[in-house]
Amino acid sequence: MMALAGKPRVEARVRAVVRARLRDNLGERDICLIDISTRGLLATAARPPVRGDFVEIIVGRNRMSAQVKWTSERRFGLLLRERVSIPAMIEGGKASVMLAAARGARVVRGKTSADWLNPQVLARAAQLGLMLLAVAGAGILLTELVAGGLNPVREAVEAASH
Repeated sequence: MMALAGKPRVEARVRAVVRARLRDNLGERDICLIDISTRGLLATAARPPVRGDFVEIIVGRNRMSAQVKWTSERRFGLLLRERVSIPAMIEGGKASVMLAAARGARVVRGKTSADWLNPQVLARAAQLGLMLLAVAGAGILLTELVAGGLNPVREAVEAASH
């Protein structure tokens, strides 16, 4: 399937008719999802949300965060914050529609234990550890220099008081 600008879509989309609710700064209203992918939705509404706004989409008992990427008179495109199951969405969200985070993908609410084993994460952690060690060493050296530099002053004060 080709996108409007002639660019191929990142992933396949499935045509559907799914009733949903949209919540934005104007309140909550009915929408209809007519095109679904794991990361995005094409929807219709009497009053589409504003391009760029962050909205909440409610399908069944599921709530999803999304950003409005484009709008027209009645249609609008949404980029979902988390991946969803297309079959669960088509069934109206009776079960959970959220997919488990893909390996190597960022988890929005926190890192999984597998993420910490990622070589890039380990390299950043080692880099941070070395920086903290260098700052601590510099602090100790500075303390010693200041304390050592004050010894002549202490000796002069003691000599003057005797």
